Amino acid sequence: MNLAREWTVFAGALFALMGVSLASAARRNAEDALSWERQWRTAVGAPEPARDEEPRRRRLVRAYRLGGILFAAAGLVLLFFAATGRAPIAVREPGRESLFGGIFFTACGAVLAINGWLRRGRRAPRFLEGELLAEDAPLPPGERVAAACSRVMIALLFAFGLRLLLAGPR
Repeated sequence: MNLAREWTVFAGALFALMGVSLASAARRNAEDALSWERQWRTAVGAPEPARDEEPRRRRLVRAYRLGGILFAAAGLVLLFFAATGRAPIAVREPGRESLFGGIFFTACGAVLAINGWLRRGRRAPRFLEGELLAEDAPLPPGERVAAACSRVMIALLFAFGLRLLLAGPR
């Protein structure tokens, strides 16, 4: 496979994984956004809004899911292009750019992996429909899917970074 197709596969896979992660964790993300807004209002002394959290929660969940679907669709289009031999991402012959890209993606993968390893077992307070969940409560299925997507994205960044390092100048 040539480097342009590899870039297309990398970008497509990353976009698809980001989309699946965003859509599957939509409820958690909406709850986090609403929780942050409640805390911000308390901190600045802003008046509480009318009890309209449920409609806002539904809108936020739909927005996160729609965004995730759009990202996943873009990723699938890129993967389709790569599978059919068309690479919409133009890439020059491997050179210094591959070296810099390899260093960047490998470093990103390594930093994210170390961060995940250091944070394992520790979670921020989580809310589900406004209710605080116990720290030892099992993750809902959507959050488990998002966590798995995150691990695969880290591995993909690291692997593609190493691939670019190997394709760099000789």
